[in-house]
Amino acid sequence: MPKRYDEKRDFTKTPEPSAFDSTGSGALRFVIQKHAARRLHYDLRLEVDGALVSWAVPKGPSLNPKDKHLAVHVEDHPLSYASFEGDIPKGEYGGGQVIVWDEGTYSPDEEGTLHFDDRVEAQRQMREGLKKGKLSVTLRGSKLSGSWTLVKTTRSAEEWLLIKHRDEYVSETRDVLKEDRSVLSGRTVEDVAAGREGVRNEIDLTAVPGAIQQAMPRRMDPMTATEIEKPFSNPEWLFEIKLDGIRVLALVEDRRAKLLSRNGKDITEKFPALVRELAAFPHDSFILDGEVVIYDAQGIPSFQGLMERFQRTNPREIAQWDQVAPVDFCVFDLLYLDGWDLRQAALSERRKLMESSGFRGAATRILDAFPEDGELVYEQAKAMGFEGVVAKRLDSKYRDGTRSQQWQKIKGYHSDDFIVAGYTGGSGMRGSSFGSLVLGAMEDGKLVYQGNVGGGFSDKQLDEIRALLKDLETDVNPFGEPIPSKESNEKITWVQPKVCVEVQYMTRTREGRLRFPIFKRIRPDVMYTSPATFMASPESGNDIDSILEQFAQPKSDLTIMVNGEAIKYSSLDRVLWPAYDGQPAVTKRDLAMYYAKVSPYILPHLKDRPLAFVRCPDGIGGEHFFQKHWEKGLPDYAEEVAIWSSHNSRSSKYLMVNNLPTLMWLSQISVLEIHPWYSRANPEPDATGLPLDTATSEDTLDASVLSYPDFMVIDLDPNIRSGKEQEGDEPELNEKAFKMTVEAAVGLKEMLDNLKLTGYLKTSGKTGLHVYIPIERNLTFSVVRPLCETLGRHLMQIMPDVITMEWAVKKRPEKIFFDHNQNVRGKTLVSVFSPRPAPGAPVSFPIDWSQLKTVYPMQYTIKSTPAALAKAGDRWRDILARKQDLHSLLS
Repeated sequence: MPKRYDEKRDFTKTPEPSAFDSTGSGALRFVIQKHAARRLHYDLRLEVDGALVSWAVPKGPSLNPKDKHLAVHVEDHPLSYASFEGDIPKGEYGGGQVIVWDEGTYSPDEEGTLHFDDRVEAQRQMREGLKKGKLSVTLRGSKLSGSWTLVKTTRSAEEWLLIKHRDEYVSETRDVLKEDRSVLSGRTVEDVAAGREGVRNEIDLTAVPGAIQQAMPRRMDPMTATEIEKPFSNPEWLFEIKLDGIRVLALVEDRRAKLLSRNGKDITEKFPALVRELAAFPHDSFILDGEVVIYDAQGIPSFQGLMERFQRTNPREIAQWDQVAPVDFCVFDLLYLDGWDLRQAALSERRKLMESSGFRGAATRILDAFPEDGELVYEQAKAMGFEGVVAKRLDSKYRDGTRSQQWQKIKGYHSDDFIVAGYTGGSGMRGSSFGSLVLGAMEDGKLVYQGNVGGGFSDKQLDEIRALLKDLETDVNPFGEPIPSKESNEKITWVQPKVCVEVQYMTRTREGRLRFPIFKRIRPDVMYTSPATFMASPESGNDIDSILEQFAQPKSDLTIMVNGEAIKYSSLDRVLWPAYDGQPAVTKRDLAMYYAKVSPYILPHLKDRPLAFVRCPDGIGGEHFFQKHWEKGLPDYAEEVAIWSSHNSRSSKYLMVNNLPTLMWLSQISVLEIHPWYSRANPEPDATGLPLDTATSEDTLDASVLSYPDFMVIDLDPNIRSGKEQEGDEPELNEKAFKMTVEAAVGLKEMLDNLKLTGYLKTSGKTGLHVYIPIERNLTFSVVRPLCETLGRHLMQIMPDVITMEWAVKKRPEKIFFDHNQNVRGKTLVSVFSPRPAPGAPVSFPIDWSQLKTVYPMQYTIKSTPAALAKAGDRWRDILARKQDLHSLLS
């Protein structure tokens, strides 16, 4: 134990910890303790080499860089002191009350480089900075974030200054010291002095009927209400005012908050003040469901004002809006709390827990709910200018992604969100814009025509929408079938179904078409990418445009901002694919820009899947590295999953690419090929009963969700040589081989049609074709693999001159290898839209079966794929919504 700390304390009298811990793991920790000693001050403590290096800051931290607050270097404290709260007796050293005012992790950030994932290097830099008398650190706490400096003065060896660096967390108006509660207990120093409990109540969740103790879900889709005609009163229901804002799920774990829009888009960066407040609530983990709103001068939610703010992308600008136009997060449901899933508990129990758990703050409030008298609540809501009311059964359980009769909404009119599938031409005053929008909605996993809307547009909206749709025009009918001619005999320009609009209407026809529809507004917070539901696009076009603009800088080394994360690029002009067949060379910069352009299409196919990669730091002519495990070196924004390895008798970490920063980071480390698993770590939405433990043992992995694939996979691999290959080389792409591969695919398609199975087709990016059959997650790989083998044996009987299943390459005749052995947990094929480390920078690309006779693999490359996607969209966008049950093949 360091002598200075020991000599100052009598541990028979003080409750402070006495033992020094010499070990730690993970990112370095920091803590700031508010200490009401003889003089109130704040103790800043940074973990270095098994101790907390400490400074007493009389005025506390300030978010204003103009403030240079004295920080007096004091004795080191033990790591166990980081969680100390209590009352040090009067007369003892430091006598007074102590709370943990803030805590989190930190990293030295000299030259903009962070080391949250490299403990050894972080501590080396801290030792060096302490010796020099100058530290620069980035904090990730509940109250404090961003970069700070500690600088030793010349007045005294122990006097330093604490100063906030200029970044997006700077504020000249937020007095962070007014946020005076402990982030651990919710207590103030006055509570400690009086012996009072803090805001946090220890809740016995075991006594809540329906509560299930399990891991926190990574994401979920909100439950929605069914619209009905008239208000009603009923003692078994409660009634809430319907707000006009953005539906938000707030997921908080380990003092880090994530905000998801109604359709799963990560919008955390849009509301930094709310994120800080949620992270400071005194709970280990929770999920809140609510509505983010901005109020107008009359106190009514203003969707227009909220959208004006929501569309901002610059972090500094967003921080300014947090000051001038703060939002309210109106919470109406609690879905998860401190290790317990509450979705199967009754709404009355969830509301009771929410009310008693301290979820109130400057930006967070609990939405009032009124019992029984729904008709009165409705009349009052309409009189005050609100949209209407939402009625909820007191005994209702929370059904993810379900439009339920247990929740009902009552408006003064009908309105809903619809997908824009196309538009008709305008005439007269609208000659330069459009006549009407063609609307669709999802029914049973399919986009279905709902009617057209041609009224309600302002001149400005006509121009804005026309410009928005121009870049989305396509020859593909998103409905997949013609609209009945009697309902629309005008020429339609189809668009990719990515834009969502809200339309008000009086009623519907017997065919389900809208009667008297009136356009209300675009919903930029809602985008369509999956037919299973309205989905937010993985990233907005503005984000991608910003990334591409940054790469336009003619520097080989750049730091690129992606959704608020800094990615440091080096050697951007390095050639990864040399010039080939008249095509220019492809550089690392080209690869990065390609990933940005295709991100809205590729990210849904990678989400929640463990991944393997081919890395080529020196390009395709250099050494190739196939990488699966990541023991260290992952950026903080990357998600990972631990998976048991029977070979190593321990678990190993696999990367999952669940966001744009992670995808872009792959280009920095020269990932030229991406291999996702066929199974997902997330059980939602179709495997919610499957266990999530993938890391404890082989038995738990076998029982887990990762053993249940989303696909049966068939690799059609030609073993037909061009004659130009060197000894030992794999067969190269040639017309004869690909023609026979197409023949095999056509035969496979006929067999699948006879079995009433739908397969999705893509080029491999090299010589072959891949067929993915989306399946229900009710069979394990151990069942799917022999089923696929049976299909292969049957096809080989039908096409004996074309198909082989001979495993040994040397024994294969010049035929197409039907590879069923891909259907094993952990085996992978290259992802759709992934590049390949082969000459010409080819890409694995989804194609329609009708294209087989005209397609050739090399027409899809890094250079050509973005344009092909812009024209045709993603033919696999609905693949997970069209799953098939293979049990019929087992009988």
